[in-house]
Amino acid sequence: ETLGRQPKKSDLCPPLSRISAHSYVRRFGSWRQALENFVALADQLEPEELPAPEDTVPTFVPHISRKRTQRDPSWRLRFLVNRRDRFTCCACGRSPASHPGVVLHVDHIVPWSQGGETTFDNLQTLCEVCNIGKSDLPMHEHEG
Repeated sequence: ETLGRQPKKSDLCPPLSRISAHSYVRRFGSWRQALENFVALADQLEPEELPAPEDTVPTFVPHISRKRTQRDPSWRLRFLVNRRDRFTCCACGRSPASHPGVVLHVDHIVPWSQGGETTFDNLQTLCEVCNIGKSDLPMHEHEG
């Protein structure tokens, strides 16, 4: 009722639900089977026996940290980020042209693990050494 439509598996996250979709799949075998069991139960109960929506489900507020982009950038996005950064590490300035053997990575400025999205503005070119050293730290201390 909160969504105004049948929930999708991806809707089952706080604050809309305290129980993940995986729990329903484990219990009922599939998401569809869980929905069918819910409908069967709701059909058996009298309207006054059903819990009031405001007692069971909090008002829907979009989940802010929900990721909407894939973690790994597409090959095209990788190329565009590398081209923007002139195929040079943004941290140390090395490039394959000036330092043979340097391997370039495309890295999240705000780390993926901390809610960073895979977008052109949140990606940068780092050499393998700088990227592995940075790990999941934000690029600057004031971020994240």
